[in-house]
Amino acid sequence: MSDDVATTDDPTPEVHAPGRNGHADTRPEMSPADVLALVAAGKPVENVRVRRLKLRGEFPAAVAFKNCALVQLEVGAATFKSNLSFVGCSLDRPVFGKPVTVEGTFGLNGSTVNKAMFFQLTVHGKAFFSGAEFRGKAMFEKCEFRQKVSWWEARLECWGEFKACGFLQEADFRSVHADQGLIFAGCTFAGDFLLRGATACKKLQLDGCRFERLLDVSKAKLHDFAYLEAIEQGPEMRFAFGNAVAERLLVRPEQVEGRLASELAGQHEHAMHEYGLLKKCYQGQHRFNAEDWAFYRFKVNQRLATRATWDRPWTKVRRFCDWLFLDVGCGYGTNPARAVRMAVVIILGFALLYGVGVEEFHAEKKPFPDAEVTDPSNRVMIGLITSVSVFTSGMGGIREIAKGWMNVPVMVESVLGTLLFGLFIVAFSRKVIR
Repeated sequence: MSDDVATTDDPTPEVHAPGRNGHADTRPEMSPADVLALVAAGKPVENVRVRRLKLRGEFPAAVAFKNCALVQLEVGAATFKSNLSFVGCSLDRPVFGKPVTVEGTFGLNGSTVNKAMFFQLTVHGKAFFSGAEFRGKAMFEKCEFRQKVSWWEARLECWGEFKACGFLQEADFRSVHADQGLIFAGCTFAGDFLLRGATACKKLQLDGCRFERLLDVSKAKLHDFAYLEAIEQGPEMRFAFGNAVAERLLVRPEQVEGRLASELAGQHEHAMHEYGLLKKCYQGQHRFNAEDWAFYRFKVNQRLATRATWDRPWTKVRRFCDWLFLDVGCGYGTNPARAVRMAVVIILGFALLYGVGVEEFHAEKKPFPDAEVTDPSNRVMIGLITSVSVFTSGMGGIREIAKGWMNVPVMVESVLGTLLFGLFIVAFSRKVIR
């Protein structure tokens, strides 16, 4: 950023913001020199109006403004050895840059900020923007926050833009309300990034941002597109989407696979609802393969969320059958190839059983006439032919093919074949019809 960003010759007309009670601002004027004298004495500046104040150099004591109106504030090439705070203030066109270092805490609690630009602001302590209102513009570029940042219930009546900023600990943007939208470009989040309960009336964009921990958009109200496809993910990065109001999440399945925080924590009922949200988003975007993936993960977590105990053994049996036939069998209707693979495994498995017990079958014709029925070649072929016939045709035409107890595996295979045919038809039809 060039050194002439902050200028005192701004032609923009001065904004006289009304007080909190709606009346005109009646705070007395104070000259910048008098303000700097108070600051040098380590005293807070309260209930005054100041135009074109410039804070430069080194400030060893805490600098505090309370209920002040600061017009065209310039903070540049400055180092604050302690805290810098603006509590309940009105800041009109403030500019921070060239750069600014705050070794203590930085706060804009409850302040109203008009057309703010923050360049190269480094805060060593905690940063508080709780309850602040931003109007016109809120631009943060190349800023670094080394401890927790709190934007609790801040309101942006404009676009909030963060470019190449570093958040080294938790970035708490919970309950933020952005009348336009939030744009984060090339930022780094070393701690959790919490957008829980936030509202963005337009887009949420996170292009080029790197996340090392949790990205939490639970209960967020995202009324437009949320661009998450171009983010960078660290090895411990996690997602949370619980109860979000969002229909246009743009995120790829491979980004979420194995990274959903609730699923990793064993909270399968919560994970089920989060995958349901992703399924709805993919369906609205006509991304059907991604929708199948989200639906499959939804059903897996639904199964795992069902309580099954040995005190009620039928619940264990039901869960096992759910896994065997619906999950392994066809991927809950999303993967017809699974049904084919399972059919091959069943046919080969029963063929091996029939081949070992070939003496228990009525073999009127031998596949290899010159060899005995018990020879390996005939065992293999009789086993395969019998297994394929039972799997595809059932027992209707071959009820007397086996002797004694060998009829039991024949009956089991015929039932499995009927079930898998049905699962394959359902899964294949779902793919084709959609």
